Amino acid sequence: MKLAKSLDRLGTETAFSVLAEAKKLEAKGKPMIHLGLGQPDFKTPKHIVEAAKKALDDGHHGYVLSNGILECRQAVTRKIKKLYNQDIDPERIIIMPGGKPTMSYAIQCFGEPGVEIVHPTPAFPIYESMINFTGAKPVPYDLTEDKDLKFNPEKILSLITEKTKLLILINPNNPTGSFVDKSDIDVLADGLKKTSSCDNLK
Repeated sequence: MKLAKSLDRLGTETAFSVLAEAKKLEAKGKPMIHLGLGQPDFKTPKHIVEAAKKALDDGHHGYVLSNGILECRQAVTRKIKKLYNQDIDPERIIIMPGGKPTMSYAIQCFGEPGVEIVHPTPAFPIYESMINFTGAKPVPYDLTEDKDLKFNPEKILSLITEKTKLLILINPNNPTGSFVDKSDIDVLADGLKKTSSCDNLK
């Protein structure tokens, strides 16, 4: 079967490869402590399980709105109001099944040949993989330059050019666990406002 050449640019999520190998060893009786996926060592809280059961019992089956049920989006806006004292229209909220699909859609929206996308490393391999898939150029910023794995706002600003269309920031960072203080984020935000290419940057 002849597949699209763009698939050659797709990588894989290596954590799942590690999981597959670990499961093989586990099946042979080898004791394993799984550190690859970051799977929690506790079960889903009981009240969440009960709420899911109740929703099914109450007849909530089938499709919902593509951006998420209204009640859920309204709950998100209330949380944003509580945390940041900002009023957000529920129509601006999109409920997604995780961070990776969200990043995939964002990268596909802005990535194309001739475009640069700035992203963190180390990070999930799928970010750079999706950038390559779109034909855009991945521009990594190295988190290992700081012993706490925090991003340097000046370093990020130095990577932005007129070709930059997307900047990927993760804070708190997953998978490194680092946390960047608001003062550094403010420096980055102010720098982005002054960047001549900021009109193109999303």
